[in-house]
Amino acid sequence: MATKLNAVDVLIVGLGWTGGIIAKELASTKLKIVALERGGPRDTNPDFIDPQIHDELRYAARHDLMQNVRRETITFRNSGSQTALPMRQLGSFLPGQGVGGAGVHWNGVTWRWLEWDHQARTRTVDKYGEKIIPSDMHLQDWPIT
Repeated sequence: MATKLNAVDVLIVGLGWTGGIIAKELASTKLKIVALERGGPRDTNPDFIDPQIHDELRYAARHDLMQNVRRETITFRNSGSQTALPMRQLGSFLPGQGVGGAGVHWNGVTWRWLEWDHQARTRTVDKYGEKIIPSDMHLQDWPIT
């Protein structure tokens, strides 16, 4: 039997990056706000600390942060005239599950920064000249190398 809950002013479905920003913006109002999330809660510790966050098998191969399409599938079709078929494995579309949604799905990747990544302004000016950067663009090098 369904449980009837008290009415609220705002219901946020999904507390990922977008839902979290909306919740933060509305938090200063006097509105009654509830956010619903599919999946369990997550926190920096223990969910996103070393070394388990770098578990490529768990996140990249087994899609641990994504919706389990073997248990709860998504249907897909290319046009309205086709029959919608269930997705049985994830491809490039990775719907997240749990607090943070797809925003936490970086698969434990630790990027290896290139020297250029920290010197965007210097390298751009060296290659294209000072005039390539618009006067209203605040492009800077990182203060680290």
